[in-house]
Amino acid sequence: MAPTLGYWELRGLGHAIRLLLHYKEVEFENKMYNDPQEWFGNDKLNLGLKWPNLPYYIDGDVKITETSAIFAHLGRKHGLDGSTEQAKINNDMTYSAALSHRNAFVRVVYGDNYDEKKDELVAGLDDKVAQFSKELGDQDWFGGSELVYADFCVYDLLDVWNQFKPGCVEKHDNLKAFMARFAALPTLQKFMNSDKSMKNGPFNGPNAHWGAAKWGAE
Repeated sequence: MAPTLGYWELRGLGHAIRLLLHYKEVEFENKMYNDPQEWFGNDKLNLGLKWPNLPYYIDGDVKITETSAIFAHLGRKHGLDGSTEQAKINNDMTYSAALSHRNAFVRVVYGDNYDEKKDELVAGLDDKVAQFSKELGDQDWFGGSELVYADFCVYDLLDVWNQFKPGCVEKHDNLKAFMARFAALPTLQKFMNSDKSMKNGPFNGPNAHWGAAKWGAE
């Protein structure tokens, strides 16, 4: 039986995992929820998940929740956690940084004071993007010479930021090349060029002030 990735019908935390699975050509069920009751009232209670949450990944007897745990499992299974100790360290640090930046961004776009914080968020993005440019340097990937699962997270984060503030990534030649290099990965082409890639969102849930899904809007 094919594994199942469960998440909301939006990009959010699930998209980078989808990218990884498509890159590795894993045949999986992309279970996307657009009815909160289906998750909260049924599947959350009945799938046998420890720490039930979205996203979840089920592969036979393996049942995983929490984004970091899913990435760690898939990284080990598919050889995307770094083949050397330095690559593993780079992967761990970059993944953690990308997740922290994403969470900070999400707190603002879901916050009640979004209108007050938006200008500050926009102004601060340039420094955040510059940090990723500095850390990438002249390497192809954030793992160095090899692709690691942190690259999937960084690609997704930079793409979201670049749509929130157009042009903030392109001003860095190495990041622009990184984004193009990632998007050109052969096994990702079919997914990236399809409507399933959610290129233009939705990025967030229906309560967000930017990039919001419409399916749960009141």
